[in-house]
Amino acid sequence: MGAMAANARRLIWAAGLVAAAGVGLWATSRGSPSLPDDQNHAVSQAEAKCLGCHARTAGFPRPADHPLRDDCFSCHRDARGRLRPRPGAPTSLPGGWRDDPVLAGRAAAKGGRE
Repeated sequence: MGAMAANARRLIWAAGLVAAAGVGLWATSRGSPSLPDDQNHAVSQAEAKCLGCHARTAGFPRPADHPLRDDCFSCHRDARGRLRPRPGAPTSLPGGWRDDPVLAGRAAAKGGRE
């Protein structure tokens, strides 16, 4: 009976690991995209530089369902998967979500709340 109990414990332990890994993958797959590992996406840069490519009229605009915030590093993880929020980073920048008619219109429709 000892060997069967040990096998049952191992099976439960392995099932727990698989479940934890599955939950981890599910939780991270629905989050904000991680930043690419290149000079254009260095976390040492100011968020205003992000808007050079990700403003409404830029080459890679943010999607219409983007959160109404411009403090990019509070949500987008670096290439190693770490968040790098900056205390006091502005949540609204010139050229940011308030200047995007789609995003600003969504905020107005919700009474300025997100």
